[in-house]
Order: sequence, then structure tokens, then C-alpha cells
Amino acid sequence: MKIAFLDLNHKTLGIHTNTVPLGICLIAKYLRKTTSKDLDIKLFKLTDKASECFQKWQPDILGIAQYSWNSELNLYFTQYVKEINPDCFVVAGGPNLDFSSQKRLLYLKKHSYVDACVTYDGEIPFSLIVKRIISGEQINQIKNNPTPGTYSLNPETSELVVSEDEYPRLATLDEFGSIYAEGLCDEFLQDGFHPFVQTHRGCPFSCTFCHTGDQYYSKMLFQSPEIFEQDMDFLGFHNKRKSNVILYIANTNMSLFNEDFEIAKIIRKTQKKYDWPKIININSGKNPDKLLEMQSIINFEPAIALQTLTSKVLKNIKRINIPFTDFVNFQKKVSHITGTPSATELILCLPGETKYSFMKTLEKVMNSGIENIAIFTLMKLKGTPISEEESEKNYEFVAKHRIVPRQFSNVNGNKIFDTEEVIVASNTMTFNDYIELRGLSFIITIFFSSAELLPLKRLMREYSIDLAKWVFSIYNHIKNSKEIYQVYQSFLIETQNELFDSKEKLLEFYNISKNYKALCNGEMGDNLLRKYKCIILSNFYEKFLELAFTEGIKLFGTETLHFKKMINDLKLFLSTRNMKQYIENDRLFNQVNYFHLKYDIQSWLNSSDHLEDFEFENDYVVTLSEDAKKYFNDIIAMNKNFELSLQILYRDGTIMYFWPIWKKIEGNISNEQ
Repeated sequence: MKIAFLDLNHKTLGIHTNTVPLGICLIAKYLRKTTSKDLDIKLFKLTDKASECFQKWQPDILGIAQYSWNSELNLYFTQYVKEINPDCFVVAGGPNLDFSSQKRLLYLKKHSYVDACVTYDGEIPFSLIVKRIISGEQINQIKNNPTPGTYSLNPETSELVVSEDEYPRLATLDEFGSIYAEGLCDEFLQDGFHPFVQTHRGCPFSCTFCHTGDQYYSKMLFQSPEIFEQDMDFLGFHNKRKSNVILYIANTNMSLFNEDFEIAKIIRKTQKKYDWPKIININSGKNPDKLLEMQSIINFEPAIALQTLTSKVLKNIKRINIPFTDFVNFQKKVSHITGTPSATELILCLPGETKYSFMKTLEKVMNSGIENIAIFTLMKLKGTPISEEESEKNYEFVAKHRIVPRQFSNVNGNKIFDTEEVIVASNTMTFNDYIELRGLSFIITIFFSSAELLPLKRLMREYSIDLAKWVFSIYNHIKNSKEIYQVYQSFLIETQNELFDSKEKLLEFYNISKNYKALCNGEMGDNLLRKYKCIILSNFYEKFLELAFTEGIKLFGTETLHFKKMINDLKLFLSTRNMKQYIENDRLFNQVNYFHLKYDIQSWLNSSDHLEDFEFENDYVVTLSEDAKKYFNDIIAMNKNFELSLQILYRDGTIMYFWPIWKKIEGNISNEQ
């Protein structure tokens, strides 16, 4: 029996999820363990490999992932498979499926080549379907009597049929055994995809904007440390000393459970043995003490997402934040211990939020000690309470459609677009409010959250400067910087132009040749905050520094000679963080630069004292480290696209690992500047 799984990626402009397709790997592994019959299983993430294979190898059963970034791409290939083998049984699963009966019915009628859909976890339902087909049942028999945890369309009446059995769920993640150590993912690792692991599944919280807020996921499942260690030892050996390979952890609220700490110790053991992983991508929990404890075991950047500080809104979305004083204390501890920027997330347009209440949240968070604020527009994710009709009516949501950033392809002359719905207005926030707050988000993302300006923010804190006032001052005086203002205006225009009233209008627009070409050129269809941050920091770095310092200096209230020296030195120090000059200029990439400073800024940054205490003149040699030179090209290629990788480096602040190194030198070389 031939079985295929699709979790494909668009790759027109880089790869959106550059990780091993863990979901389909787990289903395939479970299938092998629970089925006695020999199975010929193939898993696909790259479209060219799928296209080539299906020309000569047609599956009997096809499982497809439905994520917001690849649903349409997977459906396109599914339709092709069904055309060449009408007897192939197709199973769709994943979070990008609706829960309402009406929308499920519409989905199955529109995609008539899909035979069954999985409601929650896919391992058990898919295995049961395979066993039924092995036993001789026909497609229509299974569709008339859906497998537990699935629904389908009655082939005779075209009515929705939902299994009345209890939704099946695994008892433990140990049922998979090791994934990587047994070679299941070798092909994906060889193709350059980053390893993805899951050691717990589920979530005890019930946030209405999140898939795992569903009651189904309230019971936690865990993987034994012994099994995880087998995979980590395999991955560590495979990625020995590869600093550009990231370890992604699929757990929600990592550090919330005692079991997570045994996992962290194994990761630390792997780091010591193989000098890998250098970078770990974690969705961390929100218990400060546990986060700090885990950070003492493995080096990662702990972050507590707030989403909002408006009590009414928190109630609407069924979310409980930690006390804000605890959050502030946590940020201070994180900064002191890790020396890396602390971060949080906020969501714009949550139910009940107003422009005023969101700005109050922003003001409070900016002065909390946090260094990086990621601001997302509320997504109308399928299968979440936010997407239900009751929520739409209660809050009078206005939803618009847009391209999932960079997620489009042209396969055999057929244009394929994956889209998403976002909330841009409600009964408490107008569309104009939304646009205005997106403009403010532009300023926060580029100025407040840029790792390049961390020293300036630290100096302002030493003088008790209100950082929110600084950000609002930049926002109010952005016209004073002609170049920055032009980019800001372009951002606002594209923010409005990326939104469509319906998916049909979006598809009609982008199917026009010139508009599709604009997508391919990156002129449209990108993550706008990420895109424009990269534009500013790459092309207008000097203007960016000038505006940040100009508006900051106004708030200090002093013009002493010592202060001017400090500011001039700090600006000179930060000018070397313009990475575009190194990337695009081979001469600068290997050049040694010399500077003379009146303040020892590097020693200040490594201390907890004030800059004014470091008035020591020194000469410095400034150059890129050998590690930076060695790994830069690998890092830039991490998403199979130079521009996308650079955007992500700037977005996350990981560009800091490649900044030039400042070293004191003996003798006076100030005349050689």
C-alpha cells in the first residue's frame, strides 16, 4: 500500500517554515507502529520532489496538512493526485480547518477530492482509516460512516457526516518512539531543514485566539527523557558545531511543567558534547521563576507574551496575565542574567480593545524594561472561538483578506495563493484607529525594538527618561527625516493596499500579470513590519540613527560638554552596527577600522554602572570576528532566500551576533581614523 503525506512549502521567495515537517513525520511514525501490513510511505515538503514523484508513483492514500501558509498549495497537489488516481483516499488535517458545520460542508463541497477531514490530532484517525482500507472497505463506505475524530460528505445526499464517537487522543508521546534517531527525517535534514521536536503536547489555558485553547488539548501529553535523548544525540552528531542550524521546539508554554526541565538538561548535555544547538527557538511559558530556572540550564531568550494589559479585553479572550509588577521584575532579572534583549508580544484589535487602551498598554510596556515588542494583527484563525459567528456578531469584527507573507507559487502555469483573514476593526476600534496604530507599530518595531539602539535606551534609562515619550516623539516628528518619512508613508499605503474585502477579490487582483510580478519582486505580499524594518536598517541606517538620537537628546534636558561627548561617542559606536555596508562590500567585510573614543562604551555595556563613570579615552580596533565571517553566509541562507533571512535577522535582533568587535589597543592611533 502506497501512502503519501504533503506538508509543502511555497519557495518563490524563500521558505516560510524552514523546519522538518514534524506533524506528518509523527503520523507516519505512528502509522508504521500500529499497522502490521508493509507500507510504502513517502513524505513531501518540496513541491519539485512531489511533482517528480507523482508522475510515476501514485499513492493509494494521501494525507495533507492544512496550515494557513500552505493549505492551497497542498490542495492543488491533492487535486492532481486525485485526477490520476480517483481511488486514492484523501485525508485533510491540521489547524486551518473550520469547526462550524456550515463551513465544513462548504469546504468539502468545494474540495470534492478530499474524502475525510480530521478534527484534532491526526495520528489515531489516520491509522484507523488505513486499517479500514486494508480490510477492504471502499471510499464511500468510509465516508458514510466516518472514522472517530473525522467528518466527511455523504456521497449520496451530499450532507455533512460527523463521527459520533469520542475524539481519540494519544495517551503519551512515547507512542512514537524516537523520530530522528531511526532515520525518518534524514531526507529533510539533508535538504537543509532545521530540526523540529515536540516533548509535550497540549495547553492548560483557554485563550480564544489560539487553537490549543480548545478543551481537547487541556490534558497534557509528554515524551520520556530517554526517548528525547536518543533524538538529541543523533541531531547533535549530525549538526556538530553548526551554529547556523536552529533547534525548534514545538511545545506550548515551555518551562511551565516539571517534565520540561529534564528535557532542558538533555539539550544542555547535547550542547556540551557537540557544541550544538547554539540557537533554540522556544515558545516559553509565563511563570517567571520557572523561566529563569530553565534559562539557567539552557541559553535561550525567555519571553512572556502579554497580548494586552486591558482587563476587559483579557476577560473577553479568556486570558490571565501574571501581575504586571512580576512581569517588570522578570524583565530586569532576564536582562541582568542573559545580557540579551527581553521580549514580549501584543495583539492589535483584540475584542473590546480601543485605540486609547492599546496605547496605554504600549506606554506601560515600553517603560517596563522590555526591549523588544512584537505587535501582531489579530488573525481570524479557523477553528478558534474568535472565528465563530457569535464572536463576529458580538464584537462587530471587520475582517479583511491578505496574502500570507510570501506564500504564493506558480506551478505548471497555475498561480497558487495562500491567504489569511485578519481583524482590522471592531465595535470599539475603527479602521482608521487600526491604521494609526499600525503606523505607531512601525515606529516601535524599527526604533524601540531594534537591537542596534539598546545602548541608547540604556543611557536614557540611566537618566530616568520615559521611553514611551521618546517613541511618541519620533512618531510625532517623523516628517523631520525626509527619507524615513517617505518609507513610513510607503508602509502605511501598503498596509491598506494589502487588504481585500474577500478572498475572491484578492485572487482576481493577484492573478493580473503585473500584480503577480510585483509579488515576485517583493513589492507586495510581504510581512510589512519585517520588510520595512529591513529597508530602514539596511538602506537608511544613518538617518535612522540621526532621528533616534535627535528625539532622544531633547528629553535629556542637559547640554553639558560631558554629555555631548557621551552622545557623540555613543553615536560613533553604534554607527559600526550598519551591517549592510559589510554585506555588500567585500573590502569592508575584511577591513580593520580604528576609532578613538573619550568614553569606554564597551566596558560600560559589560557593567551595571552608568556611562558617565567611564570617561576613559582609548583607541580601538574594530573588525568582524572570524566566527561572524565564517558563519554569515550560512545564516543568511537559512531560509533559502537572502532578503528573507536578512529580514528575520533584523526582526529578531540575532543580527547582533555578527556586529563588529571593539578591542582596545595600545598607543595613540587617533590620527589614523
